[in-house]
Amino acid sequence: MKLPKTIPEAVDFVRGYIKHEAVSNERVGLLLGAAGLLVLFSIFFGLWSLNTSKAQQLLTARANFARLQAEATGDAWPKRVESTQALKAQLAVRLWDAPTAGLAEAGFETWLRNHFSKYGGDPQQIQISRSTAIARDGQTSIPGLQRMTAKVVLPFDQSVLMQILADAAEAEKIILIDRLIVRAGVNSRTEMDVSTFIKTNESAPSGARPRP
Repeated sequence: MKLPKTIPEAVDFVRGYIKHEAVSNERVGLLLGAAGLLVLFSIFFGLWSLNTSKAQQLLTARANFARLQAEATGDAWPKRVESTQALKAQLAVRLWDAPTAGLAEAGFETWLRNHFSKYGGDPQQIQISRSTAIARDGQTSIPGLQRMTAKVVLPFDQSVLMQILADAAEAEKIILIDRLIVRAGVNSRTEMDVSTFIKTNESAPSGARPRP
């Protein structure tokens, strides 16, 4: 930078420096103002979005509350309770009925043998086990409800098998065919897992008990 040598040059130098600094400061001010406006806009937009979201949540909560209130004060809720009780009663009738789990196993075995012999079938083995009933999610156990499963082995006979499947589908009690395998060969045989349910306070023993 060249220094002024005379007073007029010094005056011109000072005037030019002041003008340059003023222009620079004006630019800085404009940039700071623009940044401030951008920050304010972002804050206002964020507050507007938050208020809109909260308002939507409030409207949804009010709508749900009004719906639940209408169901609770109207006749819809008593009808649902009545329907649920009716379904519960129907399910209870379809559960295997016996004073004890041991008697339930004996009754289930008798039902199987009677139906097989009715169509000429002769089970070589019926092995019954009990376990805690599991809900649809495959994890949650149902208190007080047990599943009885009978593993049945008998000589293969197509007519007997068809009749047993029909009886299971039309039985008054819940009868499920969990597994069905036909093993072909010289002595072809049928292997079945047949299940039902029993409501009892007894604990389910582990393992199974073979019944010849």
